[in-house]
Amino acid sequence: ITLFACDRGGEPPDLAGAGNTLLDYIPADTPYLAANLEPLPEDVVDAYLQRLQPVFDEMQIQLSAARRELEAGQSEDASMAGEDPAARLALALIRELDGKLSRAGLSALGLDVLSHKVMYGLGAFPVLRMGLSDPVALRASIQRVLADAGIKAPEQTYQGIPFWRVAADDPQDAPLGLYIAIMDEHLAVAALPLSAEPELLPAFLGLDRPETTDARLRLAKLNRDHGYTPYGSGILDLHLLADQFLQTDTVTARAMAEAGHYDPASITAACVSEIHEIIDNTPRVTAGTTELSRSAIAYQYRIESPATLAGQLAGLVTRLPGADARSQRMLDLSFGLRFGAARDFLQEKATAIVDDPYQCEHLQEINSSAEQSLLQLSQPMPPFMNNFRGLRISLSEIMLNQASIPSAARGHLALHVLQPEMFVGMAQMFLPDLSELALTPGAEPVQLPASLIPVPDLVAFAAMSGEAIGLSVGAGEETSLKEFLGHEPGPEGMFFSASYDTAAYLDYTGELAEPAVDDGSDGDLAHASQAIGMAARSAFRDMADRSYTTLRFGPAGLVIDGHMTFKP
Repeated sequence: ITLFACDRGGEPPDLAGAGNTLLDYIPADTPYLAANLEPLPEDVVDAYLQRLQPVFDEMQIQLSAARRELEAGQSEDASMAGEDPAARLALALIRELDGKLSRAGLSALGLDVLSHKVMYGLGAFPVLRMGLSDPVALRASIQRVLADAGIKAPEQTYQGIPFWRVAADDPQDAPLGLYIAIMDEHLAVAALPLSAEPELLPAFLGLDRPETTDARLRLAKLNRDHGYTPYGSGILDLHLLADQFLQTDTVTARAMAEAGHYDPASITAACVSEIHEIIDNTPRVTAGTTELSRSAIAYQYRIESPATLAGQLAGLVTRLPGADARSQRMLDLSFGLRFGAARDFLQEKATAIVDDPYQCEHLQEINSSAEQSLLQLSQPMPPFMNNFRGLRISLSEIMLNQASIPSAARGHLALHVLQPEMFVGMAQMFLPDLSELALTPGAEPVQLPASLIPVPDLVAFAAMSGEAIGLSVGAGEETSLKEFLGHEPGPEGMFFSASYDTAAYLDYTGELAEPAVDDGSDGDLAHASQAIGMAARSAFRDMADRSYTTLRFGPAGLVIDGHMTFKP
């Protein structure tokens, strides 16, 4: 806490990322950047690698089998490799990774999972830099892979610095090239336009470094302002990114023009202004890790918006009790939104476009969509939808039949409406069996007749509060239904929250959509990929404990928080 409260002039070295020298390569005008200001804690990395060991074991089994097939000349993929460069490269990677799927093995290849890393844009084009354990070993690994794959990408030099360029023979087919360079202590990888190589290569190779960079200060301030850890955070400036395509003098626009995708000079001043007007509703996205330990990971995304728009969005939210982050139930969920206000908000925005349509030729589809939306939004809204305020669900279990349809459940449900008594009165007019129930705010739950329950032998009770109609399903659940309806409201602006058992969620979704098992007839690599994917899903299920997610509108825009815990 003390670190994050420090004044800018006294920024602690670790928080300011002084140890991550890769930040010095990032230009001040980059439209996006992400980095860890400190290396990941060694004990945390080891804990997660240990949990993922079953995945590595399955990968090793599949890689060893693929290698045996390849060397025996019996793999269908081996014949494919003669014509497909991607298949040849995949098979070469199999050879190189075989026996090295561990922290020690990756280190032997020259990779360091504990290193500093940065990702940023040269114009709009991505560059990744990461520290290495052994640059010489990695150089040898890359050379072996390229040689085994039969890829003609001889190591080149530019002003004495070696690099590889992997590109299509005809730039018209693929105007981007993959550039790889092993510097003194780090690996650099980028996807750059071939036409802009003379302009971008010096910056990529570190020959033309920015005289000053604010990347370190921007990320340190972001971490300090939002309580992020130094283990990973990032910024995406959508305004700057748009300028890369809208301004004719940028490297991105020139590369796009030379590739024949579009002519930036054809974009009028009106287009530039109107596109910026749209983008400036959400001009920046930021993200960061709020917790990283052996037992938990937490993260946050912020989609920023102007104060006026943020206030309008916050006004659409109904303040309901949120999901219990410490719940032990299979699922706790809360969603609160004033549908009537949301309709009015969308109607206002659509009307503004219809009354003053965009002049830019590239935005005419938005004009048409606004007209169609306005017609739809002008239709009368059913009374229930206009009175809807939110929905809450708390389930301890849910069972599926052979058709993957819920056949039984245990838990609570609450439907929040503007006037619960009026809503129940309307329902009783259409459901005679419901008219016999004496539902009044604050009264004890009453049992629903079997005729109103579509699931046989399911016990259900109903209750009412001044703001919601509650339902319990499962014998005994009615005893806590009034307490469920009386939970205190959550924070201002929060419109969605969910707490759930991650393993149960994976089991449930797996039953709904179990993938067909590949018999290998479509190729060894496809079969291996599926086996590895299933092993990863199983390992994740075994290690995952609970997940908690919230979405809220704050003074600066949308904030998304996620938290996941892991079993010991």
